[in-house]
Amino acid sequence: MNWGFIGFGRIARKFLTSLNEVDDEVVYAFASRSNAQKLKEEFPDTVVYNSYVKLLNDPNVDVVYISTTHNFHCQNVIEALKAGKHVLCEKPMGVSSSEIREMIEAANDSGKFLMEAMWMRFLPAYREAIAKVRSGEIGETKYITANFGFRSESKLATNGRLLNPDLAGGALYDVGVYPLTIVSDLFGWKPVDFKAHAIKSNTGVDETIQVQFDFGANRMAQISGSFALETNKEACIYGEKGFIRMPLFWQAESYQIVKREDVSTFNIPFKSNGYVHEIEEVVSCIKKGKKESDLFSHQDSLESAQLVESILSTIFN
Repeated sequence: MNWGFIGFGRIARKFLTSLNEVDDEVVYAFASRSNAQKLKEEFPDTVVYNSYVKLLNDPNVDVVYISTTHNFHCQNVIEALKAGKHVLCEKPMGVSSSEIREMIEAANDSGKFLMEAMWMRFLPAYREAIAKVRSGEIGETKYITANFGFRSESKLATNGRLLNPDLAGGALYDVGVYPLTIVSDLFGWKPVDFKAHAIKSNTGVDETIQVQFDFGANRMAQISGSFALETNKEACIYGEKGFIRMPLFWQAESYQIVKREDVSTFNIPFKSNGYVHEIEEVVSCIKKGKKESDLFSHQDSLESAQLVESILSTIFN
């Protein structure tokens, strides 16, 4: 299939590297409003448009990958679906549950495939670790911790995307969704109760956030996200017989099963830089005529957005 890119920043370049590693998938076109001429010079064999509409009107484009800033995702997704394209959109696909509902409705009306690009869920090491938890390897799961924090002075600039409320900036949207997702894989998206705390930036967005969850039945979780603090980016899943540790869990290539003094390490490298696996899922689903993925469904996107909304409302209201 021919892929078109809407938006072309750092993440799109990583995605491009993986797409080139997938058989029969073609990097066909880029659309960029800000650097189209530079892309033409850098990629002379790829079609480059200076507007998104021109790319969407190209009948040769089969699938659109969207990596614009979060605030534009909904508009970009709906326009692509209405143009008859399959869509893979970077996370978070929407910044509200109402946006997600609009996109799902547009996908249903178009009959095209739509998926949020939560690439972590498709990584082999991550999937195997979660499968072992579900199979009872560590007994009944009772507690999960996960954090994702980094500090970058350039990205913390007040004119940057991460701190800009108009561009849906904030730690929860940018990195906190990864800890939320690993918790949801085992406990679901609907806690009985939670308490959220945040350190806010000068622009008013959350630069560090921590949430403690009660999922009932003696199940708890604690997550944090930050772009002001460098953390170990580790997830631990605790059961009655031991625990599973995933270092750098959002880009997992290994995990450990710990039962008292017995520590077993499992290494499962991902292909290329990791984005191959979500691309392969998109291709597989489209070939099967599926409109969504079982690994990250439309309902996952909706319930994720609802939970994020609830968390942010307790911080900013």
